[in-house]
Amino acid sequence: MSTDEVMTPRQASIGGRFSRFYARFTAVLCWGFILFLPAYVIFGELGWRWWQVALAQVGITLVALALGALMWSEASAQRADTERLQRVGRPAVAEVLELEVIDPGDGSHDVARMTLRIRGDDVPEFEAVYRVDHNKELYRVGAHFAAIVDPADNLFTLQQI
Repeated sequence: MSTDEVMTPRQASIGGRFSRFYARFTAVLCWGFILFLPAYVIFGELGWRWWQVALAQVGITLVALALGALMWSEASAQRADTERLQRVGRPAVAEVLELEVIDPGDGSHDVARMTLRIRGDDVPEFEAVYRVDHNKELYRVGAHFAAIVDPADNLFTLQQI
């Protein structure tokens, strides 16, 4: 890597066995949903023309395959990031420099978008953005958190794994 090249830090996708199992189970359910329309045509009285069924089946198949693949790949990314940080991660300290609270507008939890300064004994200092469900007592400017970093490319998380 040259001195002109800058590593872009990346927030690790961390998950335990249950979250990976749930993501993969949901992916399999998505893929299984592909069989819903053919089963309904065989065992129910749909009343659609053949081309309507075929068009709907193509749409269902494409959407279900894409959603299932997305969930499966998220589970794989969680496993890879978690194992990598367990294997080569270095302890560091993250300080919150900026905090932006974002309301998704859908009734779910607010999201905290924090700009962090991360540094440690074996970790060169860098700034990164971290997104997490907002906790008013925990996340504030100036707060310090334990972090784990892979200094090879600045993969990091604030969770202890």
